[in-house]
Amino acid sequence: MYAGHFAMGLAIKAREPRAPTWALLIGTGLLDILFGPFVLLGIERFRMTPGEPPGFSLDYIDWSHSLLMSLVWSGALAAFFVRRGRAVALAIGFAVFSHFILDWFMHPHDLALWPGSATHLGIGLWLHPWWWWFELAFVCLGCGYYWRRASRLRTFGGRAPWAFATVVILHVLNSPWVMGQHS
Repeated sequence: MYAGHFAMGLAIKAREPRAPTWALLIGTGLLDILFGPFVLLGIERFRMTPGEPPGFSLDYIDWSHSLLMSLVWSGALAAFFVRRGRAVALAIGFAVFSHFILDWFMHPHDLALWPGSATHLGIGLWLHPWWWWFELAFVCLGCGYYWRRASRLRTFGGRAPWAFATVVILHVLNSPWVMGQHS
């Protein structure tokens, strides 16, 4: 789930408008942001699997994406925003943890409970040809909530239609038809 993470960030923004949008969007993507350097440093591993959905296998992502580390990263980013108030810090912490929650739906049993745990979680929607439609529904719900609250409160989201369109375009660009992952 890629665009879905951004839709979640916008939905959290709608719930807590005082939270900086940039921090919420970085928060929803933080686990993936950490994954890149962790792979380069040899801490985590993945491999490409052409012809097998989703096109790659996340062989070891325990330091960026495990349940425990998701909570640790959530607390770490939230700590930077405590001065802005408890509600803002909690919103940003939840933005980070929401990544784990959403990945639980998409990932096929590669989300560890903690680094090195033998138990791994994941429903594995990526393995089904309709995963893209599931995420599109989530994108529309999250972005729709953001747009509706932005229109009603008029305190944030002056360009809510553009934000919605941008996230939908990102999702379309990640479609099996554009990415060549025909299932």
